[in-house]
Amino acid sequence: MEHSRENLPDEIRQQILQAAEERFRQYGYNKTTMAEIAKDCDMSAANLYRYFENKLAIGAALACNCLNIDIENLKKIVFDRELTPADKVSEFILATLDFTHTQWSETPRMNEMVTAICHERLDIVDQHVQNKQALLITLLREGNQQGMFDVSDPEVTAEAILTAATLFDMPLLMPLFSREAFERKATYLASLLLNGLLKRK
Repeated sequence: MEHSRENLPDEIRQQILQAAEERFRQYGYNKTTMAEIAKDCDMSAANLYRYFENKLAIGAALACNCLNIDIENLKKIVFDRELTPADKVSEFILATLDFTHTQWSETPRMNEMVTAICHERLDIVDQHVQNKQALLITLLREGNQQGMFDVSDPEVTAEAILTAATLFDMPLLMPLFSREAFERKATYLASLLLNGLLKRK
């Protein structure tokens, strides 16, 4: 069944995802039904199920699209030739916060979908973490090569950095502090991390 879905028109899939996202933004993930999404797309519920197995599958597709934007933003930082590796670490942390806080503040009802994905499709979250870790490893290795960092194990260090930055990467934690407080904490964390990464002269 999954294989057959891959051969269906992509433009209709995108139409469904757009309609579902608008529903989720306005009414929330939990209150939205497949029948409502189908109606918004001027199709039958039976036809909708040809494209997506269930509402969770739609949510998963939307989550992947959203997380891909996050990764693309971070790639721009990591591969920016005008930034030093030290600058990139700070920008990486602040960009993570900016993306998470913006998603949470501008689309608060989408947090229901985020919760569902975290509970039911942890593989998507894990893949996102792996993608971010790979970018950090690249950044740390660049810092070593330029003689700016002294990181003996970039893989372990990248994982530790992501763990330390978890506060800025989870939409459900955004109500804890004001945007200003989050930015201050992110700046402090970046400074602390760099203190441990920089090569001693």
